Amino acid sequence: MASLSADIARATDTWAEEVLLTDLRDGLLRQPRVRTGGSAVRSGVDERTVVNFSSNDYLGMSVHPAVRAAASEAALEYGVGSTGSRHLSGSHAAALELEAELCAFEHSATATLAPTGYAANMAALTAVAGEDAVIYSDALNHASIIDGCRASRARVEVFRHRDLDDLAARLRAAPARPVIVSDTVFSTEATCADVAGLAELARQHDAWLVLDEAHATGVVGPDGRGAAAAAGVETEPMVVRVVTFSQARGASGAAVCAAPNVSQLLLQRGRALIYSTALAHPVVAGVRAALRVLSDDPTHRQRLRDNTALMQLVLDPVASPVRDQTLPIVPVILGDAQRTMAAEHALWEQGWMVHALRPPTVTPGASRLRVMVSAAHTEADVRDAAAAVRAVAV
Repeated sequence: MASLSADIARATDTWAEEVLLTDLRDGLLRQPRVRTGGSAVRSGVDERTVVNFSSNDYLGMSVHPAVRAAASEAALEYGVGSTGSRHLSGSHAAALELEAELCAFEHSATATLAPTGYAANMAALTAVAGEDAVIYSDALNHASIIDGCRASRARVEVFRHRDLDDLAARLRAAPARPVIVSDTVFSTEATCADVAGLAELARQHDAWLVLDEAHATGVVGPDGRGAAAAAGVETEPMVVRVVTFSQARGASGAAVCAAPNVSQLLLQRGRALIYSTALAHPVVAGVRAALRVLSDDPTHRQRLRDNTALMQLVLDPVASPVRDQTLPIVPVILGDAQRTMAAEHALWEQGWMVHALRPPTVTPGASRLRVMVSAAHTEADVRDAAAAVRAVAV
């Protein structure tokens, strides 16, 4: 028996080593860099001081004094952990107050908190879909949407990226109750969904429309309320919006904004929420503070727009031609994964942290540098980083 166990162990070790060696040869082995010194745009990374252009902190809220103070005070007054899911001991008053504040800001009937954007997408899709439904999912949707589709047990049909004609044809032949799901900002491509068009198709076919607003929240639309607000459909009852706190709001977690029946479905069927610990007290307090700052002070969004315009201008000769130039995301497609990883390393050695995306995040042959702009960057940061990216891209 001991000999059999040893043989099995050797076989599994060999399999794991072969998989990892293949990824290493192909330039796909993931080895995250270690940051020190906090979340500011200037920090230590693998013992080198760099300026971070790979952060989702679009508005600099993660280190805003008011946000930090609120989170610190909450930890001192209430403790750190929420102590359980909201079905057990984690449904604290401050979390309910945050949900109410989100409803007011997002113009939503309800807002249901989630521990992560990933969990929010999983919960939203398992809540409104099921074995009696068919989900129509954009080909470039985020991994959390893909996994939510699978977890829902619905039939899934993938429509061509941002192709409403393809989606419409599929909906006309829908074999079951339809659910449409899409990112609103596709962060690897820096493109936007046609939310108005998606909403019109949802109306025509009596479908739910689930929108992941992760990279639109705080960046797109009136007051930074996202792409659904920009399209004027945020209050429509068939629209379900996932808004996150881990990008422009500088914290972690998310909320599902939707009609009251969806909120109740989440409590009944949203397994990713039902079986997850609720948001920690400092996170709830930090998000509430960030909401107040962003509501009261529009200068953060203006600085982001200014920095975005400059970065887009300087990188235009090497940037993806299909990108939306109003977004603070600039993909520079280099193609080969090894070349892209070498470019990332060269930038890091010069003091710039610019993340390389390669398979499976993007398709083979489409590896790229992704430059992420923040309101916290200075004009000199943007100019110098853009020049460095152009130099390694040619």
